[in-house]
Amino acid sequence: MVFAANHALVRDSVAGILHAQEDILLLGATLHRVEALQLVADQSPHVIVLEPSEILNDSVSTIRSLRRAHPRSALLVIPPYRAGDRTALLEAGAHVVLARDAGAGALLAAARYLATPAKSDAARESPIALSPRELQVVRCAAAAMTNQQIASRLGITLGTVKRHLHSAFRKLGAVSRLDAVRKALTAGLLSAPVPAPAPVALKHGARAEGTPPGHRDTASAA
Repeated sequence: MVFAANHALVRDSVAGILHAQEDILLLGATLHRVEALQLVADQSPHVIVLEPSEILNDSVSTIRSLRRAHPRSALLVIPPYRAGDRTALLEAGAHVVLARDAGAGALLAAARYLATPAKSDAARESPIALSPRELQVVRCAAAAMTNQQIASRLGITLGTVKRHLHSAFRKLGAVSRLDAVRKALTAGLLSAPVPAPAPVALKHGARAEGTPPGHRDTASAA
């Protein structure tokens, strides 16, 4: 395992946590992007842990560079960004995006998950080719969002959400929303689902916006 940090305090703290684990071998820790790329090239680690720059575009560029140069290394990213920016990091090639306040236990669990050959292979080489938008929709479904919430979150229509869900169902061989989430998890596509929005309270008998009376949305059925 290799750790590339953006702050000395984070580097020293996380390196100390990783070094203390008997089942984790930390091959090196660095602060600089160029040194990180060289360290990964020299060591060929199973897992790269990355604390990226505060600038999102720079982080995306670094992740893409690492994925292109080292496609066999799983990438665990600990960004300083708000939850909404995680999608950009996942689409750039990160396998797991861990919230900064997740804690040492979550860090170690994610690192061990990616270091397990069967898990990391699934995360790196899933045979299921969902489009970026289909993957976003399934991640939102995994976060227990309704179709209307997904539409609002992604800025698309309710009908488009349903089309993406049905297409993802077909590619995953899923028969329901829950089945799709389970199969996407098994394929390594949902190692870091986006967080669900705050629940919306509806009065008794009210229905979600855009849903006609008596309508049952088959794409949202569990």
